[in-house]
Amino acid sequence: MYMPTAQSVLTAGLALTGTLHKPSEITSGKVLDYAVESCLDSSGTRRCTAPFLVTKSTCYSLEWSTEGALTHTTAEVRDAGSGEIVYYRDTNGEWKPEKGELVYMDFKPKVPGTGNSTVEYRVTTCE
Repeated sequence: MYMPTAQSVLTAGLALTGTLHKPSEITSGKVLDYAVESCLDSSGTRRCTAPFLVTKSTCYSLEWSTEGALTHTTAEVRDAGSGEIVYYRDTNGEWKPEKGELVYMDFKPKVPGTGNSTVEYRVTTCE
């Protein structure tokens, strides 16, 4: 079971009160792409982000890059409880959730014959 960290609870609380005016990092890191459609593959390798909290109508900036000369990955934002896709993008950009929820991201390879590449990602609030 996922237990939010003090930082994620504090960030969500500040966002709800409107006291965040500068972009604030929500989550960032590196994962393998979602070529194997599971957050943890059979060897225990992480293939999606840790869950993070988003709030309704708050603007989030999604950025990611994939290793390799010829790669393209789509970012999929999924509900942490159901695994259902709640948003996706083909390129970096902004997202305003329709409701507050706990979500995670995975990165689906879109170029045939590619996959199992490292994706570096960053989610921040918008300016």
